[in-house]
Amino acid sequence: MRDRTAILLGLVAGAAVGGVAGWLWLTDDGRRLRARIEPQLQDLAGQALKLRDSASRVQQVARESARTVQEVASRAPRG
Repeated sequence: MRDRTAILLGLVAGAAVGGVAGWLWLTDDGRRLRARIEPQLQDLAGQALKLRDSASRVQQVARESARTVQEVASRAPRG
């Protein structure tokens, strides 16, 4: 992608995000919408944290399992 195109896309995207953010924080309709969706976003964030914690536990179990397999393999008679 050419530099000018990337810059133009960045400017358009930034303007769009800024416009939406301004509407959400500076208008009554935006504030009402935020009040309705914030509990759902907090719930989603909580679910994401639980998923991250679960993934971390899975990684830990996988590492421990791999270590155990390596230990067992190193003790096995070669022959």
